Amino acid sequence: MGIVWRFVRKHMTPYLHWYAAGTVLLAITNWISTTIPLYLAQGIDALSKGPQGQQEIVDCAIAVASMGALVIVVRTGSRLLFFTPGRLVEARMRTDLFTRILAQQPTFLSQWPTGDLVSRASSDVTIVRLLAGFASLGVVNTVVALALGGIQMYRISPTLTWMVAIPLALGFVTALGFINRLFVVVRRIQVQTATLSDHILSSYQGVGTLHAFRAESCFQSRFETHNEAYLKSTLERARIRIGIGPVLAFAASFNVFLLLYVGGPMAIAGEISIGQLVAFTTLVAYLTGPLRGMSFILSLVKRAQASLERIEAITVPTPERPDLPDPKAAPRVPPSIEFRSLTFTYPGAQEPVLKDITATLAPGSTLGIFGPTGSGKSTLLACLSRLYNPPRGTVWVNGDDLLDVDLDDWRIASTLVPQKAFLFSESIRDNLLVGNPDPSLLEQTVSLVSLHPDIDAMPDGLDTMVGEAGLRLSGGQRQRVALARGLTRQHVVLLLDDVLSSVDHTTELELLKTLRSQGRITTLLVAHRISALQHADQILVLEEGRVVARGTHETLINQPGSYADAWRRQTDSHR
Repeated sequence: MGIVWRFVRKHMTPYLHWYAAGTVLLAITNWISTTIPLYLAQGIDALSKGPQGQQEIVDCAIAVASMGALVIVVRTGSRLLFFTPGRLVEARMRTDLFTRILAQQPTFLSQWPTGDLVSRASSDVTIVRLLAGFASLGVVNTVVALALGGIQMYRISPTLTWMVAIPLALGFVTALGFINRLFVVVRRIQVQTATLSDHILSSYQGVGTLHAFRAESCFQSRFETHNEAYLKSTLERARIRIGIGPVLAFAASFNVFLLLYVGGPMAIAGEISIGQLVAFTTLVAYLTGPLRGMSFILSLVKRAQASLERIEAITVPTPERPDLPDPKAAPRVPPSIEFRSLTFTYPGAQEPVLKDITATLAPGSTLGIFGPTGSGKSTLLACLSRLYNPPRGTVWVNGDDLLDVDLDDWRIASTLVPQKAFLFSESIRDNLLVGNPDPSLLEQTVSLVSLHPDIDAMPDGLDTMVGEAGLRLSGGQRQRVALARGLTRQHVVLLLDDVLSSVDHTTELELLKTLRSQGRITTLLVAHRISALQHADQILVLEEGRVVARGTHETLINQPGSYADAWRRQTDSHR
């Protein structure tokens, strides 16, 4: 329960004045509700007075009606005062969670599938909101109701009060045993919800592939497997919750038996009046409601405990920022870049992807990178862009260790255009202006990447919606939009990861001319097409993470190796 108390101190304490005002209204609500049975008792006892008690009966009826109307207003106010902080806490937690997810490195986020993260940001935060609002209301209401109701019952008969308290206490303790088991089941359900969400999300995103390969039945079968496991756990949770309610209901029903069995003879003997017995019975019935609600509230607290653990797994770990607390400013002009025996292994992997990479780029020069699939080309760019932090002392920028350079500054100074062009489900214009670059450069950049003919053919031009992940565009169009998005930003380092693989040869030549016209920007260009690399100042040939050859285009095509072989094949194919 420590995690729940940490949540209360951090997120609920700022709204203590809301909860205090709500508690006052709850106290008034329960005072009125526990006082009404006393007027009811007085009115019933007045019946025995005959005509002399008629005015007293009317007065009691008016008092009960007035207090009933008042309790509606006060109860509504108490709920507003408790539920509003819950909504405010929910908004803050969603913002904090989203901000922290954006701040974390891919190394950290790769631990969870996308559906799991979505589940934490939606259903888990919703449960926490119920803890801050509904559960806090229920706890305070139960405590106040038991205190005021107990006082009123004790005033009527101490003997009956102690007698009815014992079954309620036993029922409550028994319910706690069910709730401890409920916590285990709830944690399992949350994991299964995340798995199911991720499967559904990936199926929606890849629905075109499912249709093309006729794999609908396979994914439907997997969905049913995940759904069946989720259903079994949900039914188990329902059985446990069903077991909690009857325990307290039985305790309440048993108390009615005790009141009739013990209280009836007391009323006959004159120890209490008939009206007091009715009032006592009414108070017991009134207190049964909050106690039954506590069973749900306690189960909600257990669910919130599991949800808070899942949320804190994202929000508590500090983002991997070795440049803090005293980062160095990123370069404002094209810098020199040096790799010194760079060896990099992905988290959890056994073998390094990059092995002893050494190279130097002069300011404003272009380094071409060639190699077969899986040779480490994209990983090299990921290390330089610090999507993954390289080992200290292996990557240097203007003589400074890259890990000491301010990460936010570095990502402004450098532009990475990845191999898989991801576009947001927005318009082309919004995709091009992501990161708030200079809008005045938009038209110029669109022309540079030869997008104008495609955009002019679209009904809404730059405002055309690209669909989920850019599915409404062709592969070449997606790559050119991604390239334009990178070029629109002001940068001094340009990292291009095979950005010309989906365009035709004519468009490739135009885009290469565009890239060369950008000026002397320090550039790393990954490509499978030799024609894209032949103007680079230096080319590295990678195989299995190692540099097996290096030099200019003219040097490499005149020496045996994979580069020269690829050059001959690609040259023959264009003849």
